[in-house]
Amino acid sequence: MNFAEKALIRSVYTDINSRPYRAPTSPPLPKDRVSDEAPFTVTSVDFTGALHVREKTGIHKVYICLFTCASNRAVHLEVVPDLPEETFMLAFRRFVSRRSVPKFMMSDNATTFRAAASHIHRMTHNTQACLAARGTEWKFIQQRAPWYGGWWERLIGITKKTIKKVLGNASVDLHTLQTVVTLVEAIINDRSLTFVSTSREDPEPLTPAHLLYGKRMTSLPTYDTPDVDDIIWRNHTRENATRRLDQLRRVIDQYAGNVNT
Repeated sequence: MNFAEKALIRSVYTDINSRPYRAPTSPPLPKDRVSDEAPFTVTSVDFTGALHVREKTGIHKVYICLFTCASNRAVHLEVVPDLPEETFMLAFRRFVSRRSVPKFMMSDNATTFRAAASHIHRMTHNTQACLAARGTEWKFIQQRAPWYGGWWERLIGITKKTIKKVLGNASVDLHTLQTVVTLVEAIINDRSLTFVSTSREDPEPLTPAHLLYGKRMTSLPTYDTPDVDDIIWRNHTRENATRRLDQLRRVIDQYAGNVNT
């Protein structure tokens, strides 16, 4: 047996009897992720892919702007018709009106976000000192390195993949989509962050809603027995209204099933 054959046998023996690879110890989370701050003090933002809505003038594209809290993993969803800076700033104003002004915003290097960061910088530094003190600092991750934003990409994936899986190629009207997105936001914020026990004696699992409101989200039934007489449907018959309500119920039920599995 020559030297090459002995080396081959030795390498095979080493591979068979070697120990499994041990993953390195994870580094501590950044301070922004574990700071004891108010919800959405540190916030990330990103857009989902295009969705389609049906209007009288035809089929149009819309997008979902997703804001994620770094500390409690809650989300805030806004439906936007396009991606320019002006449209994003309107969505950002709606967000801060409901969730307060964040101290830090984080995003990838999209042109829309860079323009919005410059706009917010000018807006907060050209006003009075008291307002400037509440200004938002925008942080960008490294270019072509989406894994740096993995903590919000995870929720982006949950949102857009599941909505696309549920809706498929179907198109709904804008009002229905806005309702669906709002209900989806409640479902995501009511997901469990801690272990879910089967015992009734164990404490209730922690959810982002607990950290936002001090309790779990409570939503209305998903139209199992709709009373369409109490709903204003302009230019639609009772049959169309019932069909739309049934479609909305199916979408939400499927989405909740996909998130919880």
